[in-house]
Parts: sequence; structure tokens; C-alpha cells
Amino acid sequence: MTADGSGRGASGLAGLSRRRLLAGLGGLGAMGAASGAGTFAYLSDEEAFRRNEIGAGEVELEVSCSGSSVDGDCAVSNGTVSFTPEEPIDRGDWGDVTFDVSVRSNPARLWFATTCPRVRDPLGDALDVSLKVGDDWVFPSGSLSDLRREFAGGLRVDDRDGDPCLDPGADALEIELVWELPEDAPAAVAGETTGFEFRLYTEQCRHVSEDEAEAGSNPYAGIECDEPEPECVVCDGEDEDVYSLLEFEYLGNETAYITAGTQGKGTNGEIAFEGDIDPGETFVADGANVGGNSGALGANLYLDDGSDGQLQNGNGRPPGVKVHTSCSEDLYVGQEFDIDGAPRYQIVAGEIFGKGRICGDPTGEDDGDDHDDSGDCECGGNVRYRDLTFRYDGGSDATIRVTTQQTGGGNEVVFEETTIAPGGTFTADGNDVPQAWGNVGTSLGQNTTIEIVDGGDDGATETVEIHTSCSAVLTIGDAFGSDGSGGTLYELVGGTFTDENALCGSEDLQ
Repeated sequence: MTADGSGRGASGLAGLSRRRLLAGLGGLGAMGAASGAGTFAYLSDEEAFRRNEIGAGEVELEVSCSGSSVDGDCAVSNGTVSFTPEEPIDRGDWGDVTFDVSVRSNPARLWFATTCPRVRDPLGDALDVSLKVGDDWVFPSGSLSDLRREFAGGLRVDDRDGDPCLDPGADALEIELVWELPEDAPAAVAGETTGFEFRLYTEQCRHVSEDEAEAGSNPYAGIECDEPEPECVVCDGEDEDVYSLLEFEYLGNETAYITAGTQGKGTNGEIAFEGDIDPGETFVADGANVGGNSGALGANLYLDDGSDGQLQNGNGRPPGVKVHTSCSEDLYVGQEFDIDGAPRYQIVAGEIFGKGRICGDPTGEDDGDDHDDSGDCECGGNVRYRDLTFRYDGGSDATIRVTTQQTGGGNEVVFEETTIAPGGTFTADGNDVPQAWGNVGTSLGQNTTIEIVDGGDDGATETVEIHTSCSAVLTIGDAFGSDGSGGTLYELVGGTFTDENALCGSEDLQ
């Protein structure tokens, strides 16, 4: 633990708050009153607070954005305080914002609560954040999504210095958020924008005892974000369903600058995603990036990587492979889109606005055959690689680590660093890696990487990336990497699918 109690070194994320590039965004001027024994006001606009001026005595609550390292929009709306950076957040960017909270007229208790994240929030999952209240780093490190889940049930903040109740006229209580998008964050989230928002609840101290306050004053108590994963749903045009986002895996052979453009329902030619994507990497076409349609993708989505053979759509429609997103046709996890007969994109996840994630087959129904009639030796749809076992064929001991990609961004370790002797085996196990495609639950991700972190043969391949998204079938006996002298470094000797069927040999696919 460091001197500031953050658990970080001086160069860690919490230390960024000391580097002020800009300051003084200006006060929100959000003031109001909460009055009477046990009464309160959610922070809203000035008018809403005045309507709460009833009963004996009052509490005035003032909140302002006192400083930030980036320009942004600080606002109070419908009981929520929020800050949204003006500029998109790129990999390597960092920033901070400080909110000053103070009371007037009467001593008051104060509770702070976050709002729950979306079911899928790739940028929120990738952003590394810290939260400080007063002198206490209440959330030293984690993702923005984790922070929002952590304090959805409320946190009392008036007693952080050991003394309950904020006093009128005392220094304002500072609530500071520091964020950074790591350099190794997924390319799909780079250039996106998100915001930080929270709610406040205040209560007079002189009318409610500490025992009573501890027993039942927190209005957010019991709120939890970690609810069971919702059942997958099918887009129903009759219910006016719309797709809010679709995540695709790029199946091309070369890095490409991909544009996902929308058309229809008021979103003519707007951009839902654009950026450089490597083969096997995923990207998200997010309706939140499309203006004029309430966070939904339009009637059609066009995926353009600028390659030869790319479809050119007439009548002013954007170029690219057309994905019909109006719900007149079902979209499902595992669905592929071709260029000149070769698969170029595959849906790996998606959401229907206000309902949940899309399913892994066109009907959204489970017919009891998780392989979707593709046979026990193939994967796709709701069946993925659960684990893969490799034999190490190098000539010297090597310390090996294996990671796999998680849908939405990030990598998870599926085989911890272990020294393996020549001829020894190791297993990349995705049992504990949650994935968002179809009804899979947990599995290995789009790509799985085997890395020699120490030892091994001179000239041997240090890093081997294996495509584990099911766009290519893996079989027993497949060879990967070089031992430095022309021989195979790893051989696939076993594995299981998520439906518990075993991996097959190449002869079984004839």
C-alpha cells in the first residue's frame, strides 16, 4: 500500500490527478433544499430542489465541477450528475474531473451512488479508473464498468474523515475520478466517448439519529448490477425492435481500415464505427455513435474495408457488405458475410435495444442440438472451443503462458506461466472466461496466444497466435510454430467443445 492509500505507486493512475492541464470548468450552480426529518432531495435542477422546501429547517446542497484535465460537459439532469469529455478517448489518453459537494444551513449526511453499466459496454470495460472521495481512494483501480457496479448500492461519503455529517461552511467534499485508456486496449474502443455519472442523496443530521441512519436511510441499499445474464432475444419488427450494437470479427487476411456506415430510418450514411482492424480482431458498430436515431443502428449497415470486390451500393447508399438491420431478417451470432465467396465478417455478439443480447441461431430457440446440425466435429453458433491441449515439441525446457481474447476487449490468462519439458503437455482452459457470443457462456475467445516467456530453443517462435473463433476448424494433429530448426513447436493433441464433445482428427472431417 502506498502512502496515499491507493495501492499504487506514485506513477500510477491515481497520481495523474496532480497533473492539471486545464482547470475551472465552472460551477454547475446546482443548488437546492431537502427538509424535515428523514426527507431528502435527489440532486436535480434548481427548480426541483425548491419544491422540496417543506417542513422544519432545510438543507441546501451545492455541486460544482471545480476542475478537469480535459474539456467536457458537466451537467445535472433527472437526478444525475454527469461529466462527458468533449473529445473521443484514444488509447493512451488519460484525464480526471473533480466535483465539489457542500451543504449549507444544516449539517447533513450524504450518500453517493453510481448507475449500472449497460449489458455490454466495451469502452467502460476497457477504461482503467480510480475514484477518490475526500482523502480516501474508495476505488483504487478497476474498469469504469466495475466502478459503476461497485457503488450502485450506495456509499455514505459524509463520514470519510471519521466524523459523521457535513457541516455548513466547511470545505467542500471533493469527489475525483481519474481515468486512462491503456495503450493495449482493443482498437474497437479507441476513439469512442463515454461519461461518468452518479447520484446523491442528502438527509438532515439533527432530525435523524446515527442509529436510524445506519438502519435505513440509504435509498440505494439493495441495488445490484450483477443480475443473471438475460436470455437471448430475437429482433421483432412488429414490436419495433432495433439493433443497438453489433460486434463483428474481421476474417480478412490483411489489416484494413474498416468503416461501418448506416443507411435508413434517418441515419443516412452516418458512421457507427471506423478504424484499423487486424485479422481476427473484433470491432463494434454501435448505435450510440449514430445521431438522430436514439442509440439504434439504422435499417441497413454497410461494412467497407476498401478491398477489391467490395460491393458498391447505388442510390446514395454507402459502399460495403450489406447487413440488414431493420429486424425484417434475423441476425445471429456466428452469421458470416462474404466477399467474392470468401467469409469476410462474422457476428460475434449483438444487442437489441432495451431487450438484451442476440441469439446464436436464427430462431433464438434451443432445439437440444448445440451444434446446430453442423456435426460433432465442427464448431460455430452456440458451440465453441472450451479447452485445447498442446504438446510442446521444443528441445529445451520453456516457461509457457497462454492467453485468450475476450469478446468486447481484453485478454484472459488461460494457462499460467509454467515450465514445460520437451514432450510435455499443457491445456489452454477457457472454462472461466465469459464470452458474449450466442448462448456459449464461457469458452476460448477469438484468438488464443501461446507465448514462451523464458527458456526454449534458440530461434524458436516466441509467440504463436491460434485462431479459435471457429472460422477455421482445428483438429487433432494440427501443428503450430517452429522450434528454430525446422521442426514443429506445438502439436494439438486434445480438446473439447462447449457442448462437451471432444475435438476430432482430420480424418473425421472427410
